[in-house]
Amino acid sequence: MLWQFGRLQYIKVGYHEGLIDSETWLVVQDKKSRNAKFPSNKTHINSWLTGLVKCAHCGKSLAISYSWNTSHTKQWRYYIDRGAYYYNGCVKKWLKIRPDEVETVVYEAMKNRLANLVIAKHEANKPDVAETSVKTDILRLDDEIRKLLDKLADADTILFDYIQKRVSDLHKKKSELEEKLRSHSRKHKEIDTKPLENPLKVWNSLSNEEKHSLAVAMIDVIYISDENRIDIRFGI
Repeated sequence: MLWQFGRLQYIKVGYHEGLIDSETWLVVQDKKSRNAKFPSNKTHINSWLTGLVKCAHCGKSLAISYSWNTSHTKQWRYYIDRGAYYYNGCVKKWLKIRPDEVETVVYEAMKNRLANLVIAKHEANKPDVAETSVKTDILRLDDEIRKLLDKLADADTILFDYIQKRVSDLHKKKSELEEKLRSHSRKHKEIDTKPLENPLKVWNSLSNEEKHSLAVAMIDVIYISDENRIDIRFGI
């Protein structure tokens, strides 16, 4: 455990079992590092995509500016490229694509993404042919290794060396198959979609902050440009 007082840091060794397993801890820390936060000043919450939208050219955050018609009865929102204003490293200061369009496209993409996740979840319940095949190969190797080890007691020097080498080769193949199985399991790890489904169904009744929390849970970043439009990078 780590405490910090001023510039001094103190470390204490805990002898009890950890309350949170290491894998869960690392996943949470990774998610926290990628989470975009709303500004503390609520008057600046002008889009539920705050913190997620970046310029596709320079990678800097896009801010929103407002414009009124001459009679001051209608208001429009525009994207301002911070990279062009503060870093002098981008192609334009104002984008033609509007925040309203981006929000509509992203919302539809989130619904489609969730629908695909639900379908994948149902498909995951079906027998996995690839996984079954790998498990069968591992069992076959285990059986062959066991039979070879049973012969060691009666083996002469030449046969002993052969069996030893053969067992070593089989263990190597088994390790490769086990890693392949772990990789396959990670790629097909089931995602809990329930916390996402209900909020999307009542989207119009959600506050901007609630919409933002849902977007952050699903999306890593959204790159915007007038040339390539909207590039959504989902995190799930």
